Amino acid sequence: MSQFPHSSTPHAVSVRSRTRFQSWAQGVLALGVALLALFILGRFRSALFWGGVLAIVCWPLLTWLRRKWPSPRAVALAPAAIVAGIALVFIIPFGLLVSAAAGEAREGAQWVRQAAEQGIPAPAWLDRLPWGRAQVQHWWQANLATADSVHELMTRLKPERSLAMVEQLGHGAANGLVIMGFALLILFFFLRAGTPLVARIDRLVWRLLGARGVMVQHHVVGAVRGALAGLVLVGLGEGVLIGLSYVIAGAPQPLLLGMFTALACMIPMVGGIALALCVALILVKGATLAAAIGVGVFGAIVLFLADHFIRPALIGGSIKLPFMWVLLGILGGLESCGLSGLFIGPAVMAVAHLLWRLGSGRAAQAAPDGVVAIRVTHHARAD
Repeated sequence: MSQFPHSSTPHAVSVRSRTRFQSWAQGVLALGVALLALFILGRFRSALFWGGVLAIVCWPLLTWLRRKWPSPRAVALAPAAIVAGIALVFIIPFGLLVSAAAGEAREGAQWVRQAAEQGIPAPAWLDRLPWGRAQVQHWWQANLATADSVHELMTRLKPERSLAMVEQLGHGAANGLVIMGFALLILFFFLRAGTPLVARIDRLVWRLLGARGVMVQHHVVGAVRGALAGLVLVGLGEGVLIGLSYVIAGAPQPLLLGMFTALACMIPMVGGIALALCVALILVKGATLAAAIGVGVFGAIVLFLADHFIRPALIGGSIKLPFMWVLLGILGGLESCGLSGLFIGPAVMAVAHLLWRLGSGRAAQAAPDGVVAIRVTHHARAD
C-alpha cells in the first residue's frame, strides 16, 4: 500500500502529458482544417465574408422581428424577409442605377466623340471672370477649342487605359453581383440558424480566449456595425445630397456623377477629390460659374459635417475608438484588403485599441521601479 502512490505517479504524469499533447494536436488539426476550408472556398470567401458582415449588421433587426413576430414560422420567414428587403433596397435599385448610368455613359461617350471632332467651345462664364480672363481664354483656345488640341490632349491622357479600366469595372460589377447573390444566400442560413449559432460562437470564444476574448468579440461586432453605418450609409447620404445639387446646377449626366461621388464619399477624404472633379466637369460643359461655385460650396459643407461629426460618431462612438484610429484603420484596410478592408481595418484597430487600453490601464501590472525612476528623473530635468 505504501508503494501505490509512488507507482501511480509516472502513469498519471504520462496521461497528463498525453492529454496535453492531444490538446495541442487537436488545435493544430482544427486550425489546419479551417485554413484548408478557406482555401477551397476560393473567390467565394468574399461571399462568406460579406454574408458574415451582413449577419452582424442585421442581427438586431432579426431580434426585433422575432420579438414582434413570435410565430414558429418566423424562424424561416423573418430571415427571408430581411434578405428580400436587402435585395429590394440595394440590389434592384443598384441594377436600375447601373442601367441608367450606362445610358448616360453612352451620352458622355458621344459628347467626347463630338469634342474630338469639333473641339470644345469656350463657355460663356469665361467672359465674366473678374481676373485672369485673358490667360484662361488663351489656355482654352490653345488646349480645348479645336479638334487638333482636343485630340492631342486625349493622346496625352491615353484614353485606351480609361476604356480598359471601364471594361474591368464592368466585369468587376458582374462578378460583384454574383458574389452578392451568394452572400445573401449565406446571410439567410446564418440568420435562420439564429440564437443557437450565436451561442456556439460565444461558447467557442469563451473556451479559446476567456473573458478577454468576449470583450474582443464585442468590439469587433461594434466596429463592423459602425463601419457599415459610418462608411456605406453616410457615403450614400452624401452622394444623394450632392447629386441633388448636380441636378439643380444642370450638370451633365447627374446620375452618373452622383454615383461616382457616393462611391468616393464612402472613403474619408476621397469624396473631396471626386467633388472637385465633378465641379471641373460642370465648368467644362458650360454651366454658369455661379452654379459650379454653389455646387462646390454645398458639397464642401456636406463633406465637412459628415466626415468630422457624423462619421466618427457612428464608427467609433459605440466602442469609444478615437477618430485617428478609425481613419488609419479605414485607409490601411482599404489599401491592404481592398473593399473588404473598409470593415476589416476598423475591426482590427478596435481590437488593437482595446488591447492598448487593457495593457496600459490602471488595472495593468505596475511598471518596474527602474522605469518609474527614469521617468521621474526625466521630468525633473525637463523642469
